[in-house]
Amino acid sequence: MDEYWATRTGRWRRALQGVSAPSLSERLYDVIRKDVEAKQLPPGAVLPTSERVAADLAIKAADVQAAYARLLSEGLIEVHGQDRLCIAGHDGDASVGDATQIRFEAALLKAVREAAARGLSSTEATGMFKAALSRMEDMERPPKPKE
Repeated sequence: MDEYWATRTGRWRRALQGVSAPSLSERLYDVIRKDVEAKQLPPGAVLPTSERVAADLAIKAADVQAAYARLLSEGLIEVHGQDRLCIAGHDGDASVGDATQIRFEAALLKAVREAAARGLSSTEATGMFKAALSRMEDMERPPKPKE
């Protein structure tokens, strides 16, 4: 999960450079809002703490808290439990499916990086991934009845 958020906040860092807004908190708000609206973050996904995001982005935690507060006020994120911030649009706590999606994306990013370190292109790595999915689908398909 840490690798997923490190990758996500790294993308946020790059995206912040292309956003023009009066303050850093407003720029971060805009970047996260766009991710939520583009469904880059699934409903129910738990956001990292403001301290974690601040450390990853080398900004003040107060700027992250201000961005989170605006996202909360607009209903794009919500509080679950005592203090977990989650992407809105999900009934109850984050589901197993949402958590699994984030873990899957983190594992996939790790596999793509490993493939690149071994000299494979992203096209080759994607082909290997598609072949693995095809094998899984074949294994899950019920056997055809014998005639």
